[in-house]
Amino acid sequence: MKKFKSLILLLSGFLGHAQRPTHAPSSQNNYPIDLNSWFDVLVFIILPLIIIVLYFMWRRQVKIDKKKDKDISK
Repeated sequence: MKKFKSLILLLSGFLGHAQRPTHAPSSQNNYPIDLNSWFDVLVFIILPLIIIVLYFMWRRQVKIDKKKDKDISK
């Protein structure tokens, strides 16, 4: 029974180590966004703003379409 517990402990340690991410970003290799780079400005500022604006325009259009469908069905 003692050997079984030792084996389980050994395997759980191995499995725990195997679960550790190796290519995940960590605090040692993170750098701040360089706003002098056009790519960073485009990806982190302009594209999210465009996505947000398009989402609100789409939601507005959906509400208008629902209202028209409701008026037509009456």
